[in-house]
Parts: sequence; C-alpha cells; structure tokens
Amino acid sequence: MATHHEITEHKIGTMNIREQQKTFAGFIKMSTWVVILSIVVLVFMALTNA
Repeated sequence: MATHHEITEHKIGTMNIREQQKTFAGFIKMSTWVVILSIVVLVFMALTNA
C-alpha cells in the first residue's frame, strides 16, 4: 500500500501531456473533416434531389 509521502509527491501541473494534446488535436481535425464531408454530401444530395 502507498504511504502518505508517495501519494503527496506528485506536483499538480508537472505531468507531460504532449501526447494527449497531439491525440486531441488529431481527434478535432478528424471530426472537422467528417462534419465538412457530411455537409458537402448533404448539399450534393439536395441539389440532385436524391
């Protein structure tokens, strides 16, 4: 079991989150492309009376 000293050793704001930031940026980029593609498909369908 962890001692009290081991639990309080972590300092808030010191964790390296570079990998999480890259993953989140990729997720946002992919989501943006999916939304744009969906809008383009819907506009195309509306114009062709599909």
